[in-house]
Amino acid sequence: MFYQRDDMMALYDAINNYVTKYVNLYYDSSQKIESDVEIQNFGQELVKGKSKGGCGLVGVPFKDEKFSTPDQLILVFTCAIFTSSVVHAAANFSQYDAYGFPPNYPLKLKGAPPKNKDQMKEEDIIKCLADKSSILDTMVITTILSERTNNALGDFEVTYTYDPAAVDIVEEYEYSLLHYVSDFYPP
Repeated sequence: MFYQRDDMMALYDAINNYVTKYVNLYYDSSQKIESDVEIQNFGQELVKGKSKGGCGLVGVPFKDEKFSTPDQLILVFTCAIFTSSVVHAAANFSQYDAYGFPPNYPLKLKGAPPKNKDQMKEEDIIKCLADKSSILDTMVITTILSERTNNALGDFEVTYTYDPAAVDIVEEYEYSLLHYVSDFYPP
């Protein structure tokens, strides 16, 4: 079993299902996508080089310098939501667990690295560690980075959705996330 992968893929599927329904609600034809100036400008910002003020992303399904199908939008939006929520949480919230004990993962060492595999004395290892101030800085930074200060996935702080069909999609998404939690983490 690969628990993190399995959890993440279940969430990816929930996000993809949500995005698919939402995109298909408003973009039921390629013509609507191609004529939407804002969505086309968004796509151009994604692929425009960083030196030109864009994001410089590669691999965006942006054919002939435009979005033309719902599947292209679904992929971009699903990946953006998944990366900024699920992947970010997996990498960010565990930082203190990994780096909070500096000898476990020192960000700074003093002296030359060992040149052989001879056993070292504990005092020699301690001498290599950063000073107390640097160690405390590392612990504070990783504590802050590991804090959960934002809402959970699908917990929208402000309601911007008023279209009844879209509200149904959002509620179904929220329910799917609750169902996911109860499947993976039974009471």
